[in-house]
Amino acid sequence: MTYAFLHEYLRQQGFILYPHEIICGNDECEHERNRLVDVAARKDGLFYAFEYKSSADRLLRAVKQVDNYRKSFDYVIVVAEVPRTDISVDPKRGVRIKEILKLGAGLWTVQFTRRRNIWQKAELAKTMAKISEEAPIQAHEIETESKGKLKTQRDVWFWFFYSVMDRRSDAATFIQAKKILEEAKLYTPSQILRAIQEEGKEKIVGKITSTLTKAGFRLLKDRTMGLLSQPRSIVEAAQFIAKFDLSFNRLYEQYRDKVISLWTDLQNIYGVGPRIASQFIRGMVLKGSWNLPLDDNRFLEECDFNIEMASKLGLISDKTRFYQDLGDFADSYLNGNRGIISHVLWFMRKRYCRKSPLCYECPLFGCCFSHDLLWKFTQLVPPQRQNPLPRNREWIELKMLRATSNIISTKRQLPSSQTRLSSFVTESLMMFH
Repeated sequence: MTYAFLHEYLRQQGFILYPHEIICGNDECEHERNRLVDVAARKDGLFYAFEYKSSADRLLRAVKQVDNYRKSFDYVIVVAEVPRTDISVDPKRGVRIKEILKLGAGLWTVQFTRRRNIWQKAELAKTMAKISEEAPIQAHEIETESKGKLKTQRDVWFWFFYSVMDRRSDAATFIQAKKILEEAKLYTPSQILRAIQEEGKEKIVGKITSTLTKAGFRLLKDRTMGLLSQPRSIVEAAQFIAKFDLSFNRLYEQYRDKVISLWTDLQNIYGVGPRIASQFIRGMVLKGSWNLPLDDNRFLEECDFNIEMASKLGLISDKTRFYQDLGDFADSYLNGNRGIISHVLWFMRKRYCRKSPLCYECPLFGCCFSHDLLWKFTQLVPPQRQNPLPRNREWIELKMLRATSNIISTKRQLPSSQTRLSSFVTESLMMFH
């Protein structure tokens, strides 16, 4: 995640910033997985750790983080986005927030203005429709020039195969599985059905399992079927399309006016739930030849990443309004097409909003509130001076000195028109320092 708005605010307050996330010292840190500090800063010779909690991130996760940070930094401050639905940030009324404050952490809140007028929304919708048209739907094609079109029955079968195998796995594994099963003549629906006729369904599920595992393919386990889960999904997908004479065109004709029935029936395939059923249908409409309405909220996908992306784009006012706000946006500006929204949110996250974001290459850069954001900080509770361990503090001091020796802080309020440019220049200089 990027913290450009927090960086900008801290610079205006006279802080000198470490250019990216930093690992705090290791001595006496009981919570090994909670050592990554969102923003580290120096001011008046003292070191500050800032932990940012968006409205989609549980605030109490900061307890272990603060406990670690205070052993390396002079001050620790938790910055909580409001409004939020997990716990109250009122230091007088909130019971749970005191678990953080009793560790001596300071508490700030930040509230964003993420609203667009109708003209901005219309322009954003037009851009999103164009992105969806040009972007692939399969993760292994993200870095390629492919537009992800599903032109042949073979293309469509791989998309079906890909979808039913998908357990939030790396897409490269689906390519590997395809290659292994092609060599064993157990990949296409006709090959699978012929094998079932000769040996029976359960034996072929086992045969696909052993073929994949012997080739080094790592199958995911589930509680019911163990390693047989994904192979059973493949076999039942082949049996499903067999009901339509192995033709996805006939499948489409059968469900042309019954898209929700199709969504429901796909879930009879082992391992296929609402998310995968929606994913497959979206792909067939956006990249295939199917003309089905995607105007039902089933074709939106609510997850932490999509909530964050939709919030950055000003499409939702709060995570509790995910379906309502995105549904209204689709109805007003995309002819009801929820599929475009889900596709674009997924693609932006995979292609640009990565661990190392490519913000300045992103086609939605000018629409993203992460970089052109109206915000208001409120400092609710001042931090208490900590007593960091000497070796941990020396570690932070050395890292900060190396990274920030040539960076000049400023307290001058920058014109709003210059904020984005100044952030870009400063962060670029930091990268090359």
